[in-house]
Amino acid sequence: MAARATSRDYVRLWFGAEWRREDFVRDDAVPAPLPFPRSTFVTGRGGLEIGHVRFRVLEHFNSYARREDVDLSQTLQLGAVVESGVGYEARGQVSTVWRGGFALLYGEATGLDSTRTRGRLTIVSQNLPRQTLIAHLEGGRLQRPKPGAEFDLWFDQRGPRLFGAHAFTGTRMAWLAFEDRILVADDLWGMVGLGLAPFLDYGGAWYADEPARLGGDAGLALRFGPTRAVRGDAGELAVGYRFGIGTGWAIALRRGFRF
Repeated sequence: MAARATSRDYVRLWFGAEWRREDFVRDDAVPAPLPFPRSTFVTGRGGLEIGHVRFRVLEHFNSYARREDVDLSQTLQLGAVVESGVGYEARGQVSTVWRGGFALLYGEATGLDSTRTRGRLTIVSQNLPRQTLIAHLEGGRLQRPKPGAEFDLWFDQRGPRLFGAHAFTGTRMAWLAFEDRILVADDLWGMVGLGLAPFLDYGGAWYADEPARLGGDAGLALRFGPTRAVRGDAGELAVGYRFGIGTGWAIALRRGFRF
């Protein structure tokens, strides 16, 4: 419900409720009881969201041959969660802009029987002709997550790009990336955009009871993206050298990072 709504800012009150049933048993239960024990949960949420609208229209940021609306709005959302106890939800972002670039800081935190905290900073500059310079820093922390909810940087596509599937999983994560997206052709043959991107990544994920598991890579990526499709997400063919854990040369064909 909007308590205030204009073309520049808004204040919203939000609320929701859910009922969920899960059937599960400990994996060390022998023999497993049949039928599985049934558990039901009722959750209520409510809070406040405040926003000041700020968008920038860019080209050659995450795609080719199209204008991209980048949401740099100043927002803050605060809420309470009631289930087996009382928890919290908080997320927000702030930004600053200049001619040809911007910086965006985002953070989120949730907590009840488990907690999740994550933040990221992205700095983008298009002040050099036909180039998009990107610096990105991200980190996260989980406590008592439910099984399967750990960070997996391969699923999230938020980690070093030349490492294999599930190379980095855990309850702690960090990622630092530098990339220079150089435009080669915006609309080649009326079908595809092409670019080159020298890159440097460093990061990883690990569990709280083990040393930090980190790796990095540096190399060059060939970026390509459709110019006639409804969705213009770019892919990339990246070649480079891995360091930290799993050293050596590597190649990866994957979807490009979307910042």
